[in-house]
Amino acid sequence: MRTIGTIAAAALMTGVASVAAFAQDEPVEITFFIWAGSNQGVVPTEVIEKYRAEHPNVTINILESNNTITYPKMVAAHRTTPDDPLVHCGFFNVDSMTKGDVEGMWEAMNPEKITNMDNILPEYRRDGDFGVPYQMSAIGILYNKDAVPEPPTSWTDLWSPEYKGRVTMFDYDTRALAIAARLNGGDEHNPDAGFETWAEHAENFRALVDSNDGVKNLLLSGDAWAAPWFTGLAAVWIDEGAPFDFVVPKEGAIAFPLYLTIVDGVDEAELKVCEDLINSLLSGENAGRYGQLTNAIPLVTDAVGDASDPFLSLDVAKNAIQLDYAHIAEVAPDWRKRWDREVKSQMR
Repeated sequence: MRTIGTIAAAALMTGVASVAAFAQDEPVEITFFIWAGSNQGVVPTEVIEKYRAEHPNVTINILESNNTITYPKMVAAHRTTPDDPLVHCGFFNVDSMTKGDVEGMWEAMNPEKITNMDNILPEYRRDGDFGVPYQMSAIGILYNKDAVPEPPTSWTDLWSPEYKGRVTMFDYDTRALAIAARLNGGDEHNPDAGFETWAEHAENFRALVDSNDGVKNLLLSGDAWAAPWFTGLAAVWIDEGAPFDFVVPKEGAIAFPLYLTIVDGVDEAELKVCEDLINSLLSGENAGRYGQLTNAIPLVTDAVGDASDPFLSLDVAKNAIQLDYAHIAEVAPDWRKRWDREVKSQMR
């Protein structure tokens, strides 16, 4: 049962300059999680600073890191002190969200309180609104334009004979396995076709890597020509002057959604602050600016942005391939064993 403080609600508006105002008898303190680097913190920090100024009784701590480091600590706190979350709300990728579903980590979002949820692309809404989709990092093909004889146009190019010894990607990339399955008669629920495709063409791999720099360096040297990769990182490297280009395959990009969510265990006053912050971040102005600064695609239909950038278009999100990440999370350990046994054993 949540403890309800004395809350007087004022008119709720959108944008950094207009966050919901309310007065409280008791101080409130929350921790808001944001990703580190690459302009990820610019817009949320502006929203938080404005909120602090308008609500002197509210303390908002910013935890800046990544989900790989922070999420396990959140789970440990949830198991030991469920009414005292390590993080109260913030940003989480689809991997953390699906793991959190199993742990019961998330608070259901209330569309009556977070009214800007009405502008979210409906195909990305989560069952029960346990987290709200905010941005999408599209996964397409990054390639060295100085090395490839012809730019890739299809996911199938990655396992074509022309790319023998010229493909790199993360080891155990479940997305690449799932797309191979889907384009060869299966899907992530029936992955045999994906394993067979990559096993048959395992010699296409120049190397399987475990870091962003691993992909970047192989492409820069020309040792590898192409990799399944994220729009945001591709744009950063291209802006740096790397001889790269990025293509959305004709079958569509793979959607990698990014979410805003509230952690289970917040009390009523903490919940109110989280709802206000998330509602402001979901405004068209803030969602659009966040997307521009981070090279992500806003999943907010009224997002304000640069319509001239084809890779940040809402149409890319609408037409993207949405994988069943919850299922993939369940079967990932078995997939890793099969990948070692059936695919990596065939690499030369």
